[in-house]
Amino acid sequence: MTFPGLDRIEALARNLDGWQRELARKMAEIEQSNAEGTSDSGLVRVTAAADGTIMSTEIDARAMRLDSYTLAEEFTAAAARAQEAAAARVSELVGEVIGDAPGARKAAEDDPDRY
Repeated sequence: MTFPGLDRIEALARNLDGWQRELARKMAEIEQSNAEGTSDSGLVRVTAAADGTIMSTEIDARAMRLDSYTLAEEFTAAAARAQEAAAARVSELVGEVIGDAPGARKAAEDDPDRY
């Protein structure tokens, strides 16, 4: 006796191992990724981890001539840009994994705004 969806289930099972390896690789890539953000003046550069944690900052010596309010704005802008860039990178990597997931094409066809 043949079951109508058996071929599809078998194909999904064959693809699952490869997809899991790809998922593990992308997760490692996400954990190691970071992004930079620079202030409008270019005097402050901030690096953020994938989770948005600020990892490092660089201040050009010329930034020390700025008043404290302006310097704070420079830091805030650079940090926000770094965090936005990190979030965009994570979304890109997750999108690559989700797009390759078993059944993702069908889900995307059913709800195109989901991915």
